[in-house]
Amino acid sequence: MKFRIVVICWILLLGLCLIPMLLKPSVTDRDMVYYNTQVNAIAGGGAVPDGCSVVWCTDRDYEARINSFYRSGALVMDIVQDGVVTGKAVWDDQSARDAVTERNMLTRMMIIWGAVACAGTVLLVYVYITYIRPFKKLHKFAGEVARGNLDFPLAMGRNDFFGGFTESFDIMRTELKNARAKEASMQKAKQEMLAEISHDIRTPLATISATCEVLEVKNPTPEVTSKTAVIRAKAATIDTLISNMMSASLAEASELKVEPREESSLLIGTMVDNLHDVGEITVKGELPECLLYFDPLRLEQVIDNIVGNSLKYAGTPIEVEYVRQDKGVVIRISDKGPGVPEEELSLVTQKFYRATGSEGREGSGLGLYLADYFMKKMEGAVEFYNASEGGFVAEVFVRKV
Repeated sequence: MKFRIVVICWILLLGLCLIPMLLKPSVTDRDMVYYNTQVNAIAGGGAVPDGCSVVWCTDRDYEARINSFYRSGALVMDIVQDGVVTGKAVWDDQSARDAVTERNMLTRMMIIWGAVACAGTVLLVYVYITYIRPFKKLHKFAGEVARGNLDFPLAMGRNDFFGGFTESFDIMRTELKNARAKEASMQKAKQEMLAEISHDIRTPLATISATCEVLEVKNPTPEVTSKTAVIRAKAATIDTLISNMMSASLAEASELKVEPREESSLLIGTMVDNLHDVGEITVKGELPECLLYFDPLRLEQVIDNIVGNSLKYAGTPIEVEYVRQDKGVVIRISDKGPGVPEEELSLVTQKFYRATGSEGREGSGLGLYLADYFMKKMEGAVEFYNASEGGFVAEVFVRKV
């Protein structure tokens, strides 16, 4: 409705601008009583008034002068003496009259254009207040929200053309502010929960480590010492993982910390040897001694996750084979289980994905996802496939320095 009013006002302004072009110049009316009086005075022998020329019929150029006056638009009146026209009284004031007409026309045009300018100014002010200023407010509001300032209010005027949009944007700002507050509250609750879980887990870990020390003192046989050493090493690993998890949460990090560095390949052999008490594991091939680029904590997680998955879902003996390559070492871990459906192999590294057949078994769907994530951070790789003779295979590539 308001837009239509603006259009109508513009049309009216254009019409006012065209009026001076359509009007014909008004001709100033002559006072014929005055002129008749002057002619009668001349006919009676009176003096010729200023601005008047008299052409007598007896003049030699009478006709030529009279025709010239007629062509110039002058006022020509007969001088009658004793009932006979003896001459002409001429007022050649057309140029002066044209000047007056032009001044009148100019005055009229100035009045009309002044009215148009005033009306245009009023219309522009109206357009600015109704359309432009609210739009600038929306633009400023959008910029503040984009910068994260959700406390910037958006006032809505009574005659605001963008009233509906203004109200919707302000509701959106309020909802975003509430969502941010809710997210902060949930983040705080998560950190508190992680702190409680960390405390609850570390308490039994300390008990496990203390128990191992007691066993080593009371029964210091090589068999007991070797087994308690594995238990204590795993407990230390769990404690380190908890510390990392807490650090990532408290720092609000978006990813788990991976710190690869130069390490001896023999550390990998130790990691695998520590798994012998977890299940039946056969080592094939000789681990080449060289310098590799990996994070010992994260690589141990990768191996533990893969072996743990195989023990949980396949339930068969596991074979670990070392393969030397020009650019690094491949740790091939395989089981004799049914494997993973071919159409699901590309999905096993997705977060929270659990393959067919995992129903009813504990797990979060993060083990292989983390294995893939950690290896990429260590500039290595992990590949999963089904063996031709059956079983699930994972190949972990650790690059050389």
